[in-house]
Formats: sequence, C-alpha cells, structure tokens
Amino acid sequence: MQFEIACEITKRNSSLLTHLSTCDILAYMKLLFIRFLPWLVLLIVSFACVRQASLPMEENPIITPIISSATPTIKPTQKNTPQPTPTPVPAIRIEAGERALMNGDWQSALEEYNIALEVSNAPELQSAALLGIGKARLLERNYYEVDLTLEGLLQLFPDSIEAAEAYFALGQSYTAQEKYLDAADAYLEYLIRRPGVIDSYVLDIRGDTLFAASDYAGAANDYLAALESPSLLDQIQLKLKLARAYALSGDPTSAISLYDELYQQAGSDHTLALIDLRRGQAYEALGQLEQAYRSYQDAVDQYPTSYDAYSALVALVEAGIEVDQLQRGIVNYYAAQYGLALTAFDRYLQEAPADPIKTYYYYGLTLRAIGDSVQAIIYWDKVIQDDSAHLFWDDAWEQKAYTQWAYLEEYETATQTLLDFVDKASGHPRAAEFLFEAALIAEKAENLEQAAELFQRVNSHYPNYERSTQSLFLTGITRYRLGNYQDALRTFQHYLSLVTTLEDRAAANLWIGKSQHELGDLESAKAFWETAASIDPTGYYSERARDILHDHEPFSPPQDYDLVYDLQSEREEAEKWLRTTFTIPPDTDLSTLGELANDQRIQRGIELWRLGLFDLARSEFEQVRLYVANDPTDTYRLTNFLVDLGCYRVAILSARQVLDLALMDDVGTLSAPIYFNHIRFGSYFTESIIPLANDYGFHPFLIFSLVRQESLFDPHISSSAGARGLMQIMPSTGADIQKNLGFPDNYTIDDLLRPEVNLLFGIDYLDTQRDYFDGNIYAALAAYNGGPGNAAIWLNAAPEDFDLFLEVVRFVETRNYIRGVYELFNLYRVIYNRTP
Repeated sequence: MQFEIACEITKRNSSLLTHLSTCDILAYMKLLFIRFLPWLVLLIVSFACVRQASLPMEENPIITPIISSATPTIKPTQKNTPQPTPTPVPAIRIEAGERALMNGDWQSALEEYNIALEVSNAPELQSAALLGIGKARLLERNYYEVDLTLEGLLQLFPDSIEAAEAYFALGQSYTAQEKYLDAADAYLEYLIRRPGVIDSYVLDIRGDTLFAASDYAGAANDYLAALESPSLLDQIQLKLKLARAYALSGDPTSAISLYDELYQQAGSDHTLALIDLRRGQAYEALGQLEQAYRSYQDAVDQYPTSYDAYSALVALVEAGIEVDQLQRGIVNYYAAQYGLALTAFDRYLQEAPADPIKTYYYYGLTLRAIGDSVQAIIYWDKVIQDDSAHLFWDDAWEQKAYTQWAYLEEYETATQTLLDFVDKASGHPRAAEFLFEAALIAEKAENLEQAAELFQRVNSHYPNYERSTQSLFLTGITRYRLGNYQDALRTFQHYLSLVTTLEDRAAANLWIGKSQHELGDLESAKAFWETAASIDPTGYYSERARDILHDHEPFSPPQDYDLVYDLQSEREEAEKWLRTTFTIPPDTDLSTLGELANDQRIQRGIELWRLGLFDLARSEFEQVRLYVANDPTDTYRLTNFLVDLGCYRVAILSARQVLDLALMDDVGTLSAPIYFNHIRFGSYFTESIIPLANDYGFHPFLIFSLVRQESLFDPHISSSAGARGLMQIMPSTGADIQKNLGFPDNYTIDDLLRPEVNLLFGIDYLDTQRDYFDGNIYAALAAYNGGPGNAAIWLNAAPEDFDLFLEVVRFVETRNYIRGVYELFNLYRVIYNRTP
C-alpha cells in the first residue's frame, strides 16, 4: 500500500520533476524517503520489541532521558551501571544548525540539519531537523522547498512540538508567494496549537494577510481580537488598520467612530493627517460630503507637512471646494509639487493677501527647491525688510545665510548676513545661535582669525547661551590651528576654570598640555597630560592623554591578549559577589529565571524569538528589564537568561543595570566580577569577526568596539534612518558593496540582517575608507559615520594631528562616535590584555 501511495505522489509530481535539477530531484526523492521513514522505523521498533520480549528482563530498569532540544526519549539502562548519556550527535548537529541560522549562514545550517536528518532515527530529532531545513529555506527565499519540507513535516509528525512553528513558517512562505488565504489558514493552525502566548502578534499578522486577500471583514475580526490580547504592539497603528478594514468591508460608520477616537489619542502630525484623510473617505462613502470636506480641510490646515494632507487637498480640489491659496501652496511645497505651489502663491499674492510675509518665505523655499537660489534670497529679503516681529523674520535670515554658503558657496556673504542679524537684533532669542553659526561658516571658509574672534564673542557677549563654554573651547582650538599657542594656552586655561564635568576637565588638561608642548615646555605638558589621564579614566580624553604619555598611536593593541572566556564558569564568582553586595539569602536560586519565568512578557519574548520575530522579542525583554530595574536578583537572572539566548543588546544593558544598583561608576565597574564585563564587552560573533578582521588587517578589538558602538551586537536592529544590522549598513551602501564583492547572490536589503553578510560589508567598507585616507583610522571612522566627503573636509582642516582632527569634526554625532569607539577599544584592551 505504501509503495502504491509513493508511486501516486511521484506520478502527480512528474511534470514538476522534469523541470528540476539533479540536486533538486535528489532532495525531492530524499523527502519522499523521509515521508515513509516512520513506517520503516515502526517495523524496526516492532521487531526489536518482539526480540526484547523473548529475552530475560532486569528488575526495575533505570530510565535515563536523552538530552535534546526536543521532547526527550526514554531509554532503559542497566540497573547497577548507570552511564552518563551523551548528547546525541544529531542533537549537536541541530544546535549547530541553529547557530548557523543566527549567523545568517544558510548553507552551513542546511548542511547541519541534513546530517542530523540522515543519521537520526528519533522522530523528535527528525522533526526538529526538518523544521530547521524549512526555516533555512525560508530565509533563502526558496519557497518551493519551504512548502515541500514543512508540509512533509506536518504529514509525518502532525503532533510534534515543531508543528506549530512549522505552520507559522508556512504562513510566512505563503505570504511571500501572495497565497494570502493559505497563509491565513497556516497562522490559524499555529494559534490552535499555541494558544494564549503571542495571540495578539499572530492575529495582527493574520489580519494583514486577510487584508491583502481583500477579506476585509475577516481582517477586522483579527485586528479586533489582537487589540484584546496582551502585547506591546502599537495600539494606535493597530486601530488604524482596524478602522481601514471596517471602511473597506462596508462599515464606514464604525470606521468613523474609531477615527474620531484615534484623533484624540494620536500625537504625530503624520498620523493625524492620515486620520483626517481616512475619516473623510469614510464620510464620502456614507454620502456625508460636508463632514468629509471638513475632515479634508483639517488635514490641509493643521498638518500641511504630511503627504496625506496633499491627498486631502487633491480630494477637495477635485470636488470643487475652494481652498485658501496660501495653504494650498504650502501643502504643495511639502509634497514636492513645486510648480503647483508657485502657482498657488501667485494667486494668493494677487488677491490682496492677508499674510504676504509668510507667502514670501515659502516662495523662497520653493524657488530654492527648484534650483533658483538667487531669486529665493530676493523673496527672503522681502521678509527681512518688512516686519521684524513676524513669525518668519528670523527664519528668513537663517534660510538666506544657509543658502548663501550651502548652495551658492558664498561663505563671507553668509557670515555677514548672520552678523547683520546680530547687529540689528542683539537681544533676539536667536542672536547667540546666529553668532555661533557665523563663526562656523567663517571656519568653513578657512577664515580662522575671524572664526576665533566670533567664537570668543559668543562666549563673552552671551555667557548664558547653552553653547557658550563650547565656543570658548573652539576659540582655543582655532587659535591652536593658527599656531597661536600662547593665546590658545590662555584660552584653554580659562575654559578649565569654567567647566565642571570630568570629560570637559580632562579635555582642558589635554589641550593645555598640547599647547605647552608646542611652546617647548615639555615638563609642564607631561604634568597636564598626567592630570588629564587621572581625571576621567575610561573617558576619551583621559585615555587619549594616557596614550600620548606612553607614546602610543591611537588604537594601539596590547602585545598579548586572549578573547577566550567561559561565562558558565565565571558565574560562580559573580553569584558570590552578588549575594554579598546585595545581602541575598544563600537559599535563593540564582541559576534560573525564578518567578520571572512566569512573566507573560518573558513567555511572549521566548516564543517571538523562536519564531524569528527578534525585534518584537527584544521589546518584550526590554520591558522586563525596566520592570526589574530596582531588583538586583531578577536583573542578574535576566542577564543570564538573555546572554544564553543570544539577545546580547538587552543582556549588555541588564548587566550594567546590576552594576548601577551596586553604585559603581564607569571606573568602578572594571573591578566588578569579570563575568559582567565579559557580557558588557563580549567577543560575540567571534567565528565571523576574527577571520574577517585578520583578512582585512584590522585588530579584532577595533571591530568589536565598532560593532558594540553601532548596535550593541544586535544583528536584527534597524535605525530610524534605515541603517541595518550589526554594523548599521545603509541599504544604498550595502547595494554598492554587494556589486563590488559579488556576494551574496540574489541580494536584498534583508541580507543586511545576516551577521555573516553585515560584518563582511561593514569591515569591507571600513577598509575602503582606511585605504582612501591613507591609513588614518580617525578619518576612516569619521567617514564610516559621517560620510567620506565630510571626512575629507575635516581631514583637510587637520591633516597631521588626530586630536585636532577630532575637534574640527562638526557633526556632534560623528565626534561622539569616534570618541565612543576609542573608549570601547581601550576597555577591550584592559579587559583582554594578557601582556606580562
């Protein structure tokens, strides 16, 4: 009978087989073999049982579980000779496959899972291996293989613990193939098998698949159910989807009611404009046009910067509704409809306008956007000359100066524009800001004498300005660049007398030392560098002063180091310290999560992590971390759990949280049990980072430091700007690198979330910048964060002095970035140094 079934399946798929490669046919035949393997296993087991029944039986056999990630199998052993049961080879292979998946190495994962499948007779291990193969194929976007493998798993092992996850992965595969109803069915099967854990998340996903299938009523039901289940989902976004589903399912009344509720809850202009637009559409569906137009008009008037306001404007214009021409022009401007914007502004100005000044301001912005910067300045001059009390008066000055230097490269003119503003309105709230900006523009023009004078003027005339002391520091830096070391020295001494933070005092001492060194007073220079080094240990300026004292180049590694450590063995020391520091009773179990294991957020996080929904899982774990912020015991337990799971970002924050509760400052944490510092500054992803660092000639400490600075070792994170993965690669940069390397095949931006791809791309890009800047690592790091064009400008301003280069970097983020990587590198040097 089974042979007949196999023949029938083969016959049904014969047309497909003709299109497959030899490897695919072998894989297909292998799966057929696997499908009927249980009957062979049953035959063998039955024979063994019959044979066992004919043998003498030991009394009271000991049963020992085989350790595996799946349901343990019970195995009899001899009564008086208990043997430790080794982890089965297939289970080791499956664990290796899981690690390979986490590293983004699909091929290695497939190899491990296939070996486990070939050598195992245990159903639970076969099921786990098949699930692993299906997940790897899903990540490869090989959806045919996904469906074949996971559907086979569900036929063979429908009651396995892997079945629920297999259905979820099938839902993802079907969705990618636009088989939305099949996907919805698969997600439902998951919910049936795993009820009450992450219902809200899965219902939200299932609602999206039903919405994509145009089953709006079904989608609405799922979204509503998702709202009623606990989760960290954005409730406003979920309600927006629900309202949209109501509207498209033929229930605009319910949609309007929900939009009215959301309008009172939403905070961003973008969301409010969207609500106005959707609410207006729902009113139109009911034939209530007056209410619809009122909603559209609200979007136009209140939220003109949102593109949805432009859609609302189009709806009003198409309906023949009169719209204020000024507001119409502003909406068109923000929607990049520049021709329409100018036309609307012209109409407004021809109608005895109530607010021509505002019109001139936006007219200038629009002209600049289409490339006519000279005419734009003419319109801003109309604002400047008209009314100093107008809301846009200072903005017009700002835009004029910015256009002069950034678009027209008229640096001296731009500087003078801002100085004219200060002369006309020295008491204006923005006068100090504009004076500071004038100094920066003079610096860009390489007019350093004027820049120094203006920085000094900011500090002396506007001492309460938030950047007043920074201006004094920049005065010293500019005078140092001019070679006026005596004045620079006096300036830095004055700065030291004003600042209070450890970082600022260390910076002042370092630069006093550098000024004295240039003046030939080497003993005084050394003394101030020693002071700088002692003020803020682990801080950039102190670490930099220490390197100067030891004549070390920046980012100099130790002679000998060791990145190998064993967190498990280090926990004993950590627990002893924890019990003593926080007076934890000796009978308190610190080896498990304790009661935290029952926390729904932990349970949801574990399930989400297992399903590959890492961002959602991390959010759940982060909520738990904040919840136990004042509890060292649970914070420590959470740290152990997260680092074992591989959720390094939250584990690092949690480990520091324990040390914070012990009232340890940055320096003090270095004396904490090494366990905490190995977590906080770990050598994660070593199997990828070490070989790549060696291949490209980087010290591993630098790469570990950069990865920690970028992502805290979170391979799944994305920034608001779109940067992705461990080394935060921008999609456009990733595409360029992939073209150069020819790896990976069939590249998409999702590959940036694969550690093996992201690390290669990031290190390759850093190497490119290092080569471009002739080995200058400061410039390479500046280029990595702030762009190579900006780094080239900064390097041109300070080509031979690392310290000076840092201070002329004009992006605060990039300056902090370089300092942060430097600090981390030195921490890795301290923690892993094995030099005698």
